[in-house]
Amino acid sequence: MKIGLLVDGQGEYQALPHLLPRLGSPHQILRPLFCDIQPHANPARMALAASKKFPILLAWGVEVIVVLIDKENRPECTGELVQVVEQEALARLKDLSSTVDLRVVFKVFMLENWLVADPSALRGLPGLFQNVARIERQVSNGRADTVNASDLLKACSKKHSYDKVEGAVAICKRLDPGQAATNSRSFRKLLKVLGVAHDASRRQGASRRRSKK
Repeated sequence: MKIGLLVDGQGEYQALPHLLPRLGSPHQILRPLFCDIQPHANPARMALAASKKFPILLAWGVEVIVVLIDKENRPECTGELVQVVEQEALARLKDLSSTVDLRVVFKVFMLENWLVADPSALRGLPGLFQNVARIERQVSNGRADTVNASDLLKACSKKHSYDKVEGAVAICKRLDPGQAATNSRSFRKLLKVLGVAHDASRRQGASRRRSKK
């Protein structure tokens, strides 16, 4: 199955191609396509923004469209928000195709929460980050979706600043999908939508760590 990704940020657009091939999905996941979806827009406007890219993805022959959106500090229940945005987007997609499916995944709160979900990836970048133990204490035991990840990355950066695009690319080149899934529920949702079993991604991550020793 061929999956097309719509992403709402340049960090995702530039960084996810370094991560997606290592997820172990049984499907063909195409390079992400940037889409200017505003995280605080209402569901109809989110769906409208996404729909502007549907013709491109359909021309690429995708069978499923996955839309990634930052939830940021929206108060709605994530599951209910996903359902409403999916309904709005599917209504627009059906005007173009009766066979292609669509799924929505919200990053809780944003991409940076997925990036801090594997502290070992940050430890592997000593030129960029320090005091990674501080991040690990806060994100362990499945709490990566609850922290202010952007502030954490800035605080633990050697320069006390964090470039969202360059940092995301560097981290995604090292991020262990299994470890990130262990600490981030919303990242687990992405894996599920892409057909990746959490246990399988953990085994792949452990195998890669052993091969580096």
